[in-house]
Amino acid sequence: MTTDQTVNLGDGRALGFADCGDPAGKAVFYFHGSGGSRLGRPADTSILTDLQVRFISVDRPGHGLSDPQPDRKLLDWPDDIGQLADQLGLETFYIMGWSAGGPHALACAYKMPRRVLACAIISGVGPPERPKPYQGLPLPNRILMFGARRMPRLVHLIRRMAYRMVTGDPGELGQKLANSFPQVDRELLLVLEQEKMFVMDIREGYRQGWQGPAQDDIIVNRPWGFRLEDIKPRIDIWQGEIDENVPLNQGLYLHEWIPTNRFMLVKGQAHAYLLVRWRELLAALVS
Repeated sequence: MTTDQTVNLGDGRALGFADCGDPAGKAVFYFHGSGGSRLGRPADTSILTDLQVRFISVDRPGHGLSDPQPDRKLLDWPDDIGQLADQLGLETFYIMGWSAGGPHALACAYKMPRRVLACAIISGVGPPERPKPYQGLPLPNRILMFGARRMPRLVHLIRRMAYRMVTGDPGELGQKLANSFPQVDRELLLVLEQEKMFVMDIREGYRQGWQGPAQDDIIVNRPWGFRLEDIKPRIDIWQGEIDENVPLNQGLYLHEWIPTNRFMLVKGQAHAYLLVRWRELLAALVS
């Protein structure tokens, strides 16, 4: 397992990634959630070798080891992944995106239909053009989404505050992060090994400051530049039944508009079930 790798892209930027699992296995590119990094992966990496999966987790621009990309658009991301795949010698691959990583995964499926074999969206954010975009969101999430759409400086303020928290006492960070999730998620996040990995993941995501996560917020909450109905590869949509961060209506909207998809409702779970369901989700994706 190598967690601190970079490649140089055509425009001179560095792109950071981690590579673990079966080196000869089916390649899966994983895109982290909001404020996360390439350090997101199964705590039990034997899952990857059991499934014969090569798991490649990638830092988005301004996160972890990836250089910032000013004026980035959502459809710029597939170009980065295409170049990374080329340098790794991968002609085809699978894609998995969690939360804010979901739109980035869909962008790759849309723009690289001949290379993306299938894609898994785990509690993925829906497009901002959907009807009633604020429906079901708690107040802090509504404020963040409103800021991303209309007042970017508000997003910058929120992410500056998050950066101060993330770079504070690491011993307290796990509890603070867990408190921002529903109770069912807290029970998953505060399991010792998972809490440790989640804290490392988020601290690395903010390694360069607050600007990368803030840019991400704005990108996923503004028009994506493509239509869901034009996506060609198979999309697995996983949705927590009681998710507050990405409510059920968003998953159902993706299910309604993406032509070839499989919709899986995870009953009794909210947003963080990925942490304990890696095997199930990956097995479905590469099957």
